[in-house]
Amino acid sequence: MTDNSSGMSQDNFVPVADSAERAAADFSSDEGALAYAYGELDKLVESMRYSLKKQILGWPEEDREINTYEALRHLLRNMSFGHAAHVEGDYGNPTLTKMGGTNRIQFQLQSTDCNYHSAILHGAHTYRLRGNRGSCAVFQISTYNSHSCDFVGGWKMIGNANNVDTPQFAAGKDIDVVLSHKRPTQLGADQVWLELPEGRCEMHIRQYYADWFSEQPANLMLTCENQVFPAPLLTRDSSEERFKRLVDLLRVHADFCEAGVKGHLASPPDKIARFVVPGAFAGTDYFSGAFRCQPDEAVIIEVDKPDCEYWNVELTQLQWEPGDWWARLLNYNLAQVHYEADGKVRFIATWQDPGLPNWFDCSGRTTHLVGFRFFETKSPQPEPRVKVVPLAELDQHISPDMPRISPAERQAQMEARLVSVYRRRFHDF
Repeated sequence: MTDNSSGMSQDNFVPVADSAERAAADFSSDEGALAYAYGELDKLVESMRYSLKKQILGWPEEDREINTYEALRHLLRNMSFGHAAHVEGDYGNPTLTKMGGTNRIQFQLQSTDCNYHSAILHGAHTYRLRGNRGSCAVFQISTYNSHSCDFVGGWKMIGNANNVDTPQFAAGKDIDVVLSHKRPTQLGADQVWLELPEGRCEMHIRQYYADWFSEQPANLMLTCENQVFPAPLLTRDSSEERFKRLVDLLRVHADFCEAGVKGHLASPPDKIARFVVPGAFAGTDYFSGAFRCQPDEAVIIEVDKPDCEYWNVELTQLQWEPGDWWARLLNYNLAQVHYEADGKVRFIATWQDPGLPNWFDCSGRTTHLVGFRFFETKSPQPEPRVKVVPLAELDQHISPDMPRISPAERQAQMEARLVSVYRRRFHDF
């Protein structure tokens, strides 16, 4: 069993402290103001170049061209997320931010089942999260020490609650969550308290949907208790602090992403090994691997029937993103797969649609990363197994009673998936 916990520890990715003296700033003229702004921009451009270098160099050469295009897009997505979540983040005037660079692609190894939101907070304040939690299969709120843009001060989970162990988070309920450093002296029976550390911190909300077509999205609002109005204007200190969060995020997560992708590629070719991602989806066992599939090949991934509350699987590319999952079959969960008579699930990865259930669309690239999530397992989950066979011989490796899917049925399946993006509010920013 592979344990990558030390390699993915966030402590390994904390940026080196900047020892350079603070540059002089002269705002007495337009020229001086522009020079100051250019100096800040130069720091960002340097981080952008660092990120691209990490995302392009040293990866499997057969997908170099498509990976280069996707690296450029990935950089812009990270900048979009970093700006929304960290540059705009204000401890005293908080907001829930979609953890994504676009409305459908979210941040690093996202699950396509999950809608993620985050907020940067501070333990000096008390916050309230209120509204309807919806009815997704797994609803989880976690608090963390530090900020995910830099991990400075030690990134670790402080508090965590989900609908499996917290009755107040049952499907369809209105929730009232208090987030503070000290536990409130008076906490109502329907309220939930989540601890914050003394200093800067972060909250993440995860909504995992099993049934994309019936489970309802949450409708939540985050406020700061005794918020001060009006909100303060930017100063040089606050502007540089916020801008640096974006600069740091591009570097830190280029390194973090690189380590994660290398972990996938290091998995044995015949199985998908256990993979530890600290601070991720609490209560989840991750299994991460990779495979190569040529146009004349089929890859069969076999998993024993999971014994857990919830599970899913997806393909990602070398940017640790699940590609255009709303328009390609790149993911499945426990409610979407076909189980065979022996209880196992067999996924078929090919370039062309074989007309089978559990199909992964591999068209257009050779190297694919694959990741499983098993939430709240009741018994140990064996590692999924991988086998590559000639495409012409695929029928010899599948059961004769496996259902067939017609082109019309596949079209209907894809159209329904696309609609689900909207009803689960993945289209929101």
